[in-house]
Amino acid sequence: MQVCTETTLFMQKAIYYVSRLMAARGVLELTDCRLNFQVSNLDSSFGMRGVSIDLATVDDIRIEGGDLHPRVIVCSGKEYEFVLPRAQELYDQLKIRCFSSVSSGAGDDGGPSIICGCGHSVSERYNFCPWCGSKFSKT
Repeated sequence: MQVCTETTLFMQKAIYYVSRLMAARGVLELTDCRLNFQVSNLDSSFGMRGVSIDLATVDDIRIEGGDLHPRVIVCSGKEYEFVLPRAQELYDQLKIRCFSSVSSGAGDDGGPSIICGCGHSVSERYNFCPWCGSKFSKT
């Protein structure tokens, strides 16, 4: 079980795509338990709102190439799309935070474990391997 201390791990200016036609500028902050996007004053005056995503609810994380900067897509009930210069760094931090609360020993949390294709033992309660990022199919 991870303890949340709300320590900032990553912070950078970013663009959040509210929809395909609307985007908001602001600051993206990753803490040890949340991903927060604070909308800039100008965009908030037009009614744009920030988002806060609890890392425990994240189902998937993807990074896709963009024209200028890559996009990080975080799935947590819906897709949240962020564009920022240091997208790879954010993606790596999110993978560590969301999917690596296990150690390399088998069944460390006392529950059943799965041996991933990369050879690491991962608790069955996780959707992704924290070492290689492979998605586990739950049947």
